[in-house]
Amino acid sequence: MHTIAIFGGTFDPVHYGHIQTSLSIQSHFSFDSYFFLPCKTPTLKPPTLANNQQRIEMLQLAIQPYPQFKLDLREIKRDSPSYMVETLSSFRAENKDASITLILGFDAFLSLTQWHQWEKIIQLANLLIINRKLFATIPVAKPIRELLIKHETKIKDALQTQKAGAIHLFDAGNYEISSTDIRRALSTNKQAETMLPKEVYQYIKQQGLYQ
Repeated sequence: MHTIAIFGGTFDPVHYGHIQTSLSIQSHFSFDSYFFLPCKTPTLKPPTLANNQQRIEMLQLAIQPYPQFKLDLREIKRDSPSYMVETLSSFRAENKDASITLILGFDAFLSLTQWHQWEKIIQLANLLIINRKLFATIPVAKPIRELLIKHETKIKDALQTQKAGAIHLFDAGNYEISSTDIRRALSTNKQAETMLPKEVYQYIKQQGLYQ
């Protein structure tokens, strides 16, 4: 069975936390296709500061050294807001017999019930939830808890053998980096270079982003 992983986000900007998390996931699961999926109009976040083309170009620079990573632009080219259920439906239409896994951070998973048609997500894809250790320290809302009771599996191979419907919690490592912190550092002329791929940092400086 062909296996597909989808890592969505604003990537404003893409940073080493995104890359190292993805490398850890691929080292553990070896998905056949691993897509970075930049969204165009996030419905649950403030507007992006870099424009669409700049975010695409930063992602291209960041993943260039890693042939196992690909860029998918279907969300950023969409005229409407970015609804993951529509994106997954599109992937599923193109890959009827594939295993599709959506990668979510812990915070995003906790807010899943706020997503458009969120109940359909688990019907279209598996969920790989990163930063597993946080589950022991933060209360989980009842709908999310019920989703875990019904769909969680400790068997990592489920993401290779099930087309959809499995939830697996995974500790991808502790990368204390956020795009918000990077933007704040850049806007106050603080050190941000160590948190970004060199080519991305140079691009940000050339474009005058986040000043």
